[in-house]
Amino acid sequence: MSRLLRLLTLLLGALVLLGLVVAVVARLSDGPLGPLPGGPFHAASEPGAPDPAVVGALETVELEVDPAAPRSRHTWIVALDGALYVPAGLARFKRWPREAESDGRVRLRAAGHVWALQAVRVRDPALCDRLFHRVAAKYGLPQKPGALAASTWYFRLEPRAR
Repeated sequence: MSRLLRLLTLLLGALVLLGLVVAVVARLSDGPLGPLPGGPFHAASEPGAPDPAVVGALETVELEVDPAAPRSRHTWIVALDGALYVPAGLARFKRWPREAESDGRVRLRAAGHVWALQAVRVRDPALCDRLFHRVAAKYGLPQKPGALAASTWYFRLEPRAR
């Protein structure tokens, strides 16, 4: 039994060490690493703003938040009425939506391009409802609003000065 316990302890230690290595590599990488948040984008921001029709058709994009300590993540994106929006499901439990709300300076990377944008939280219930249905239709989610819809924040991505 003692040998089995030592083996399990060694295996658990190796898994924890592997997890730490992956987290450090992700944090130092140029953008997110799969589902893990990553480091800042290495590329400079391009002037202008993305085309909502082109970028809004993409499945996912990468969003960099918190200019003081930039981190990036993959996120969904939708276009509505000529503007781009990113949803943040379960926003109260995530750090990045609160950071985007407090300092809206973000950078968006899509299709090999990077833009400096301003994330503005949507507070209009009617627009949030329209966005919920757009996201649900695009990503194959149930069209009935539930608890997830109530805890989802939406951010409109607007152009900003670099």
